Amino acid sequence: MKTRSFMESNVTLTPFSSTDVELLRHWMTAPHVAMWYPEPEDHIAWAANPPPSGNRSLVAVDGRSVGYIRWQSVSREVLDSVGLYEIPAGSVDVDLLIGDLAFVGRGIGPKALLLLVSQLRHRGNVPLVGLSSSVQNLFAQRAYAKAGFHVLRDYHVPVYGQLCLMVCNLNEAA
Repeated sequence: MKTRSFMESNVTLTPFSSTDVELLRHWMTAPHVAMWYPEPEDHIAWAANPPPSGNRSLVAVDGRSVGYIRWQSVSREVLDSVGLYEIPAGSVDVDLLIGDLAFVGRGIGPKALLLLVSQLRHRGNVPLVGLSSSVQNLFAQRAYAKAGFHVLRDYHVPVYGQLCLMVCNLNEAA
């Protein structure tokens, strides 16, 4: 049986609500996700009560929730605290996971990223969108590249270790 690619699937970003917290907890403790999230409860708490500069959605395929995406405008102070001095303030940091293992590797993540980048581009005040993954998570890096992101550099965060920062400049032509 041939699986459909993301180009053939109806991928949407749907609102996240308090009733989705347990689904996110289930996904974050799944082995294919948990290996990249050493502190899942921090992410779950963020999803339950995001800061004013943040938002989140479920990633759905043909109406079925299969993943989670969150984003937040990043302040100069936060960027400087992790040594990302070259990233402009007001840039948006994104975190993405495909929690339903049956949908991993089907191109759903890149499609979700493209949808979010389109929304952020329409806001008109976001200079850059960035994502970080473990330098060992080559699967995620390939997915981000399919959505138009490129590697800027590696950096270190104590809890997560060595990370690969990938960015998409929204000031460039779409």
